[in-house]
Amino acid sequence: MSSPESFSTASLNREQRQAVVHKTGPQAVFAGAGTGKTRVITTRIAHLVKVRQVPATSILAVTFTNKAAREMRERVTQLIGNMHGKGPTVSTFHSLCVHILRQDGEAIDLPSHFSIYGEPDQRSLMRSMLTEAGTDDSSPAEILAEISLAKNRLQTPETFPVTDAKSQFIQDLYARYQKLLASMDAVDFDDLLLHTIRLFSLHGHVKVGWQRRYPHILVDEFQDTNTAQYKLLTQLWDGNGSLTVVGDDDQAIYTWRGAEADMFRRFTDDYKDARTVILSQNYRSTSTILDAAGEVIGQIKERVAKNLWSELGQGRKIGQIIGSDPDDEAKQVVESLNLARYAGAASPGDFAILIRTNLQSRPFEAALREARLPYVVVGATGFFDRTEIRDLTSYLRFLQNENDEAALRRILNTPRRGIGAASLAAAARFSTDQGIGLLDALDQASRIDGVSTGAVTGIRQFIDMTAELRFAFAHNDLVEALEQTIRVTGLEAHWTDTSDHPRQAEARLNGARELVGMLSRYVTRELDPTLTGFLTLLSLLDRMEDEEKADGRVTIITLHAAKGLEYKNVYLAGMEEGLLPHSRNLEEDGKIAEERRLAYVGITRARQRLTLSRAITRKRYGEKFDCTPSRFLADIPPSLLATEEEEPEGPEEELAKNFFAGIKDMFD
Repeated sequence: MSSPESFSTASLNREQRQAVVHKTGPQAVFAGAGTGKTRVITTRIAHLVKVRQVPATSILAVTFTNKAAREMRERVTQLIGNMHGKGPTVSTFHSLCVHILRQDGEAIDLPSHFSIYGEPDQRSLMRSMLTEAGTDDSSPAEILAEISLAKNRLQTPETFPVTDAKSQFIQDLYARYQKLLASMDAVDFDDLLLHTIRLFSLHGHVKVGWQRRYPHILVDEFQDTNTAQYKLLTQLWDGNGSLTVVGDDDQAIYTWRGAEADMFRRFTDDYKDARTVILSQNYRSTSTILDAAGEVIGQIKERVAKNLWSELGQGRKIGQIIGSDPDDEAKQVVESLNLARYAGAASPGDFAILIRTNLQSRPFEAALREARLPYVVVGATGFFDRTEIRDLTSYLRFLQNENDEAALRRILNTPRRGIGAASLAAAARFSTDQGIGLLDALDQASRIDGVSTGAVTGIRQFIDMTAELRFAFAHNDLVEALEQTIRVTGLEAHWTDTSDHPRQAEARLNGARELVGMLSRYVTRELDPTLTGFLTLLSLLDRMEDEEKADGRVTIITLHAAKGLEYKNVYLAGMEEGLLPHSRNLEEDGKIAEERRLAYVGITRARQRLTLSRAITRKRYGEKFDCTPSRFLADIPPSLLATEEEEPEGPEEELAKNFFAGIKDMFD
């Protein structure tokens, strides 16, 4: 670790240094792919602290994932030293809002113990709402996506635009959904921003307090912000100090979930005096890869030109693979991967296969299994989606907030206690009719028609058991209380009995032990550990953090998930019209531009070697059809593409030498 005294900007290029030493006021930094934007942010923080003598606690850096926040925090510590709790705040938007609302949310009648509902809980709640409304044919996910977009646009149920019967239906559900969340002392992730914005709007003294706390603000991945996040940002910064936003409009690929591709233009329109810096020197990829990426993205006229360049040399030409169908495409990709692996003495972990949709992964998985190559699919079931983890965390959520109905419904009959669906439905109707919570209704189960005698006994046992566990968490060591929960509830036996085979049962038990270990690490790390704090930590962990690390395995990953990552060798698969660009985005110019940005993201993930693959035919609903090469392929000059006669791996003698050396190493 470098010492604080060794801090210097000498290693930065001219544009990076300009962004770092900016004094006061707003600043927009356009950072092309691989141009060192995180380095600029962390070095600017160090410059503020060590050169400008700004108190570290008055600096706020906001990014979009907890993984990015953690890495940024570690890099800042390397530059300024460990300040033992008195360093800058490095956070995601959602984590920041949780912190604000836990502290000041009661001003808008939000209790500090509120639960945070993730996607599974939201879908469960919406599904029950649709059932009650007699419209089971509607998709909970689609309705929730509409509600999420509305929240990102700062539209409440009252201001939601109604233009037809469908939008009226969604507005009614939106209003009911918000009321149900409030009755359960719960919020979803979009609410974290909306409630914070409402808190600042209604209580100016609270807003001013947070403004004074953070006069210097930096925002990473600014192109991914939505209207709600931008509004919160403008509320947090009062015009004093500095506001630096960093990102790449060429990598704006999340408009489908509310982000606005022209957010930089909005920023520079709102802050006319904003300084603009463009970072164009790329430290990741070869010139060939950058030239290809530039030709693809350069077709978008409404963008800030960056003209990326590199000192890493021209590098190999871009490979091409054309398969007769998806299976043949995958087979050729894996054969090429294996050849390149031996030729360069590389590990499978040096390779990534980038796909547009999850459905493309199947043939690649099959080909990798046949070749006996280890792989990981990013986007498969994550740790926190596993049955045993959802069971345990639902118990913890209910013990922390007895109004958390989603958690209660999951654990009430897990393990089985003789509480059937009919008895639960009768209790739920009683709850609605009486205007009381589900737990209060269950407490009166003996007087509810439709609740069986066996269910009444099971409900009473459940209420008594959870009361005992709630006492344990309030008065005992948290780790001990969690172990007691696993033991007393009978979950261990339940996971074993419901597993298909012994290995699955052991995996579930290991998952539970890992959660206990996470709690133990949390308790050791925190000065004042609480169940609420631990649940907040779990709820804010990114899905991407759930995934297994590559650890020497080939990575199969979607283009959206790959943003921010890099690989030595990349195969960009499915380069066809209908896949990239995707068929649902072929009609609108704005959506085609986003598909183009997705292709740009995929190309710029590669450091040394890039191969583009496609299939000649595919099947849809059992019918074979011909595929048209992606329009993005036509944007890449032929001079950058390897022909069949050219050897992309290097001289044949070197290739043969490395190939046989790799075979020898494998047997050794």
